[in-house]
Amino acid sequence: MSKHQALRTIRSEVERLNQEIDLRIIKGISYARQARRHKILMNQLAQLSSSGHSWFSRSMNFSSFFGI
Repeated sequence: MSKHQALRTIRSEVERLNQEIDLRIIKGISYARQARRHKILMNQLAQLSSSGHSWFSRSMNFSSFFGI
């Protein structure tokens, strides 16, 4: 699976989980299990999204964050 396909798959799973969590909230049902899965997927998404950046660009983003 390519990086692009993985990102697309994870995003669609996150959207599906968001809908399921919303419905559970409306019904007053616990959604802890879905929330854990959502957190894992968001971490994977962040790792895949940031893996293409070079060390230099990450350091420049960090320094601009603090106004250095």
